[in-house]
Amino acid sequence: MELDKISVQVRPRNPYEAIDLGCVMARQWYLPMLALWLAWALPVMGISYLIFYEQPWWALLLVWWLKPLFESLQLHYISEKLFNDDLSWKTVLPRSHKILFRNLFSKLITRRLAFARSFDMPVGELEGLKSTSRRKRLNTMHRDGNAAGFWLTMIGNGIETTFVLAVFSVAWLFIPMQMSIDFELQKLLDSALLFPVITASGFLAMTLVSPFYVTAGFMLYINRRTWLEAWDVELSFRQLASKHQALTGTVSVILALLIMVSLAATPTPGYANHVDVVNDPELSRNQIIEILEGEDYQNWQSEQAWRFKKADQEDDSSHWYDDALENFIDWLRGLKDQSTPPGDHAAIILMLLEGLLWIALAAFIGYLIYRYRHIIVPRFDSLASPAAQPTGKIFGLELSKNAFDGKVIETASDYWQQGQRREALSHMYRAALSYLVYERKLRLQSSQTEQECMRLCMVTEPEFRSRYFSTLTRHWINLAYAHQVLSDDDFFRLCEQWDQFSTPGQGVHHD
Repeated sequence: MELDKISVQVRPRNPYEAIDLGCVMARQWYLPMLALWLAWALPVMGISYLIFYEQPWWALLLVWWLKPLFESLQLHYISEKLFNDDLSWKTVLPRSHKILFRNLFSKLITRRLAFARSFDMPVGELEGLKSTSRRKRLNTMHRDGNAAGFWLTMIGNGIETTFVLAVFSVAWLFIPMQMSIDFELQKLLDSALLFPVITASGFLAMTLVSPFYVTAGFMLYINRRTWLEAWDVELSFRQLASKHQALTGTVSVILALLIMVSLAATPTPGYANHVDVVNDPELSRNQIIEILEGEDYQNWQSEQAWRFKKADQEDDSSHWYDDALENFIDWLRGLKDQSTPPGDHAAIILMLLEGLLWIALAAFIGYLIYRYRHIIVPRFDSLASPAAQPTGKIFGLELSKNAFDGKVIETASDYWQQGQRREALSHMYRAALSYLVYERKLRLQSSQTEQECMRLCMVTEPEFRSRYFSTLTRHWINLAYAHQVLSDDDFFRLCEQWDQFSTPGQGVHHD
């Protein structure tokens, strides 16, 4: 991806903020995305409606099942539009058949009912990963943002259902209050207009919601990659390099000219008789052995893990499941003798199948609860356990309770006036970390990076505090690693907003 051509500001965001950005982008590119959707969905809807004329809701069900195909067109358009603002939807339409039928089986069978489909779709469509690679990639992506992708799907389906119900509500509003009409459900279902109205309103609802759903899921994906790959830091380095590229080129030309002039003015000595190259294989071998035996290559580690015994080490004694199977067969025989006449095995088979179905249903419900436990069940373990304190320093900054006293801005301003820019911003950043750890009880560890600390603050703290800390962190990263000094206006703006950041009791405490 050419990040320098991206048309949005790249920075780590809260997942729901990324969804909001996606909705803004969908409003900007709404008509082209509608055109790509209708180019294929409308003909499919018309043909299926003619086929299922007597029961048109089958046509709606078919279009609903084929939604991932039409959404893949919109996804490819916005993924290219994000890095090329001059792109037109007409350039995507000629190759739409290749996009539609790519990964057809997985889009319609294995991944169709995924709860975070719009969030997962770019991994298969844009990255082209399959099988094990795709599963590992999704496991990494789902560590943050999967809950937002789940609720995005639920809300999108809810909006579509609400739109269909709203059509009937509008029709009901046109009935005068003086008329007492008692509709019977059977008569309503037998109405010749019911299914066509449901089909038309359902198709219109899917058409209107689809651009927002696809773009919001795509921005969740972009935001997650920004967190994982630090795109904002990479862009800062690129901007820094391009800023000094012209100056560097000029200096290089001047130095090259000076070297050429000095070489032309200085006589060139002959080195044919003074070759100092050492070509001794034995000496090189000894140096290699000495390096390999050094401390850098002698870092030994031992690991312990549990594993099953090999099959040849097991004894020949009977296992517990042999007796369990025999007892189960005896129980079935006794059940047959008590409840069924001789020769009637249908009751036992049906009872056994019913039991298997109940077991399968219970296992499926248990799997759903375990798989989405972080979405459905709120986690209160952070309230019960005390906050873990950092051990010593965090990336070289000493934290203490006295670091966020009332003289933070005064001390930082003194450093700034003396020209010590790094010390000023380092003092403010260290005070902000100390405040979050000792006052807000934020769980920061010495092994965490600046990005991880900023991410944890965005999740647990109110918006105004997390926004301030994110801005401060970005300035600190640019100064500490890219040596890019922030302007005086940015520094004094941080000083003015410090009181709001460090005021106790502001917002809601989520720790």
